[in-house]
Amino acid sequence: MNTMQGGAVRVRIDMPMVIDPIVADDIEKESVFVSPKLERIRVSEDGRSAVLEIRDGLYTQEVVGKAHRFVAAMAKQRTGFDIETFAANVRTDDGPFQSGVNGEFVRRGWVHDYGKGQVAYKGPVLRLARLVDEIAGGLYERHFDAVDGHFPGFIDADVLHRCGYFDSHPNQASFVGNVMEDFDAIEEFRVANSCSEGAILPRGEHLHHDGMCMNPAACFPAYPTLQGKRLDDPGFALSWLGRVFRYESRNASGLDRLYEFNVREIVFVGTEDYVADRRRRALPLIVDLARAFDLEMEVQTATDPFFATVSASKKFFQAAQEVKNEILIPVLDGKGGTKKMACGSVNLHGRFFGERFDITANDGEPAHTGCIGLGIERWVLAAFTQHGFDPVRWPEGVREKIFD
Repeated sequence: MNTMQGGAVRVRIDMPMVIDPIVADDIEKESVFVSPKLERIRVSEDGRSAVLEIRDGLYTQEVVGKAHRFVAAMAKQRTGFDIETFAANVRTDDGPFQSGVNGEFVRRGWVHDYGKGQVAYKGPVLRLARLVDEIAGGLYERHFDAVDGHFPGFIDADVLHRCGYFDSHPNQASFVGNVMEDFDAIEEFRVANSCSEGAILPRGEHLHHDGMCMNPAACFPAYPTLQGKRLDDPGFALSWLGRVFRYESRNASGLDRLYEFNVREIVFVGTEDYVADRRRRALPLIVDLARAFDLEMEVQTATDPFFATVSASKKFFQAAQEVKNEILIPVLDGKGGTKKMACGSVNLHGRFFGERFDITANDGEPAHTGCIGLGIERWVLAAFTQHGFDPVRWPEGVREKIFD
């Protein structure tokens, strides 16, 4: 192999230690953020080596260096923590899982995939998405007196900084820009696009970033609205349908992993006891939601996919403190088997946001917070995977509302 010439090349590297299969999956998924010249890292089955799929051999040395640093950081992750199941539902539909759901959505004209992690949808997909949100929102309102609200899709970068997002997930942040307020720069941009066949983007030096980002976590915009407040009661709940944006690079795929998606969110704010009690009471409601759609589902111990250089320490903290659970619904993995797809999460934040935004509980201590986010599009994908496209297999109350 001549790595000094252009063209795609494959380079094998040794791992710093034998890699656990769970960590290997994380390495392969997160490897899209190593270099734009790297297509993917493929870890061997024995976990002892990996193949780098490099797009251009001229950059082999540079890519290999980055890959070694990335793998060394990811390999520090600890696994083997006890996985506890906090809630579960068993479906009654004994039919097989439906394969090729994303493709069938497109074929039927129910989904238009723009190809960059964005989709448009209508028909049964839209009606099911609305129904999932409606039932979840209704459960939150009845059981927690949750106040329904609305928050913007843009969020100030300073808020994300205070929320710790740039330290944990810098690879998934999306910044909003505009052509700088300069007559010549704007005219140059206009002229370039007046007769071009495709869009001509502004030169980098003509782009202005005013500190706004696309919101990457549904709960974040709620906390600035509580800045400096002291609560009169033990706590309260807010709920809304939020628009969320997380850059996924080449991992974007159908409804499985979107750049732009919808989340039914509920946030609890109050004393430590209030938030812990609401989390405990919320778990049966997640079961109720899964039962309404007759879905196999489990709520289990989990951790977030942090950026490589902080992944080991932050995952260890989350696992040790048991502050994150995922709502896992089985779907097909594209290889003939099944996988558990995270269709939401249950999170305890402790006093983090209370301290960062000066929110005081009625006991005089910084407020505790917790949240539950339900990824609407993933619930839709999971439901069609488990029940297929024959309305007869769906729960009666659901099929009457989503199928023509």
